[in-house]
Amino acid sequence: MAAEEKVTVHDSEDARIIHEIDCGKRVLAFASAKKGVLYTGGEERGIAAWDLSSGKVTSRIEGAHSTRVKGIVVFDDKNDGSEVCNLIASASSDGIIRIWDARMMANQKPTPLAEANTKARLTCLAGSSLKCKLAELSSINNIYSTFIK
Repeated sequence: MAAEEKVTVHDSEDARIIHEIDCGKRVLAFASAKKGVLYTGGEERGIAAWDLSSGKVTSRIEGAHSTRVKGIVVFDDKNDGSEVCNLIASASSDGIIRIWDARMMANQKPTPLAEANTKARLTCLAGSSLKCKLAELSSINNIYSTFIK
């Protein structure tokens, strides 16, 4: 659960708080990934990867967008957890949707794999995938689609 600059991680069985993460600035989006990682974004305009076992940041993309991050989606490869996908999508109030390779977050200044300018003030992002190989990010009549092979 996110409120202001804090994210609380709860146990799924008894709802007790496992971690309370202070992100420093207001959190507007978060998404969990397999292998105990939580991605957050918000007022700081970046994306942070948190290790849920320790509650600590493992990597981040500083300045992922020019304005606040309003949506994050993690693309999981298989529902059974046998493969972990490394693609993350982010959306911002700047109207840009970007696709990132999570493995590159440790680099000084990672570059997005793809991006699309919606020319709209985005307020959220949703997505899902069955397989995790980025094929194309395209726009038809201002509807943006990510094609995963």
